[in-house]
Amino acid sequence: MPTLEVPGAELHYDTFGSGPVLLLITGADGRGSVWHPLAKHLSAHHTVISYDRRGYSASHIKGTQDYTNRLNTDADDAALLIEHLSPTNTAIVVGNSSGAIVSQTLLLRHPDRVSKLISHEPPAFGALPPDFRAKGEHVINHIYNQYRTLGPITAMEEFTAGLDTGSEATLMRSLMHTSSSYEIRANSMFWFEFELRQYPCADVDVEGLVKLKEKFVPAAGEDSGMGVGVAPIAAIAGAVGREMLRLPGGHVGFMTQPEKWAAALLEGIGRY
Repeated sequence: MPTLEVPGAELHYDTFGSGPVLLLITGADGRGSVWHPLAKHLSAHHTVISYDRRGYSASHIKGTQDYTNRLNTDADDAALLIEHLSPTNTAIVVGNSSGAIVSQTLLLRHPDRVSKLISHEPPAFGALPPDFRAKGEHVINHIYNQYRTLGPITAMEEFTAGLDTGSEATLMRSLMHTSSSYEIRANSMFWFEFELRQYPCADVDVEGLVKLKEKFVPAAGEDSGMGVGVAPIAAIAGAVGREMLRLPGGHVGFMTQPEKWAAALLEGIGRY
C-alpha cells in the first residue's frame, strides 16, 4: 500500500499504467478507489494516480488539523503528490464534484504543478450571482441540518436527489450509505462535518482562473443538461471564456460508463 507522508497526514495512493501523469481527485466519498475502473481505461496512455483524500479511508490524519483552512490543505496535498510521483513535477488533473473544487484550488495555488485541469461539475456556489449563491448555500445548510437532526441516510437522499435522478442517484446513495461499512460511515460523517458546507460555500477566484484559462477545461455530464449541478461550472466557463467539455453520463459518469468516459476525456485533453 504506497503512501506519502505530508504535513499532518499520510496519503494512500494507487498508480496505473505509464506515460504522462494524470491525477484523479475524488469528490464527496473521498476514496480513490471509485476511479479505478476509469483508471484502467486510461492506463495505456497515462500514469494514472488516484488517492484517498486526507481524512478519508486509508489516508489518515496525524496531529492537529486546521479545519478552517482545509480546502487549501487538500489542494496542497495534491501538489505534493504530483511532486512525489511526476518526473516533470506536473500533471493533468481531473477533479469531480467537491474534488473539482479541490482541483481548482490546486490550479490557483500551484499553477506550475498543473499542465491541464478538467473540472467536472464542481458544486461551487461561490461562482454564482449573489441571489443564486444564497439559495445554494441555503440548500446546503438545510441538508446539514437534516444530517444533524434526522441522520446521514435521510440527508444523503436529499443531497443526491438534487444532483441527479435514476441510476446515478441510486449509485451515489449507495456509495455513501452509512450502513454499508464502517469505512463508508466514517467517510460520510467526515464529509458532512468538514466538507458539505465548507467547500461549496467557498469563494471562487474566477479572476485567477481567467489568468490560467489555457490550462482550465470546464466539464459536465452529457446527461446533466443545465441542471442545478451544472450551474456553477457553466457560470465559471462563461466567465473564463472556455467552452464546456461534455462527458458521458451525469455527475458520476466516470463510474457508470468508464470506457466511454475515458475515451471522451482523452479526446477532450487533446482538443483543449
